Amino acid sequence: MVRKLLPILLVLAGFMLAGCGEYGKVEQGSTIAFDKEKSMVTMIVDANTDPKKPANYMVMAEPHIFALPPKDSVDRGADPSPGLCVNLDLDKKIITMYNPKEKKFDNFSFELIDDINKGVRVNRRNEVLRDEKVVRKADEYPVISEADNTIQLFYRRLWKTQSRLTTIKLSASDFAKYKGKDWAQGDEVRLYSKEPGKSTRFMNITKTDITRR
Repeated sequence: MVRKLLPILLVLAGFMLAGCGEYGKVEQGSTIAFDKEKSMVTMIVDANTDPKKPANYMVMAEPHIFALPPKDSVDRGADPSPGLCVNLDLDKKIITMYNPKEKKFDNFSFELIDDINKGVRVNRRNEVLRDEKVVRKADEYPVISEADNTIQLFYRRLWKTQSRLTTIKLSASDFAKYKGKDWAQGDEVRLYSKEPGKSTRFMNITKTDITRR
């Protein structure tokens, strides 16, 4: 168990050292694209610098692109899953999407169909569980229904909350503006770089949970 956790702990320790900004720069963001072949991640940077507050990905629309460390490096976490959803406001019932073509944010109103925020988690096999029963693989979200313009989203490790399954319904015109996986929330990632566009440490925050059973 200790050997399995060692690479993660080394990455976390590295970020703690890098956080002082003495040797390089730390950036955190939401993944909007990932080129697995070239090991390049494109992200929208978190505008919030206060760790006591939730991430804010709705300020800086210019994406940042970084090359990741070698695949066999202990300084490289899990490959990130991309998505263009940068915020889901359940109180105001607004979903915010990043528009890569126009490099801006699109806001759409929605009808909240369902929100399950208790008893939802993901196991080591990357399966979403509800009350300890397997629902489906986490990678199979979002679940899109073109017949009724609904989207079921899975969020894991939200700020100060549990993972959740949320189903929303959009107007036909808004629903048609994005397709399939675009509606997903991209993995939250953190990287450390000494030179522009090249990271020497990379952590997938969303998929790093050393306490998960």
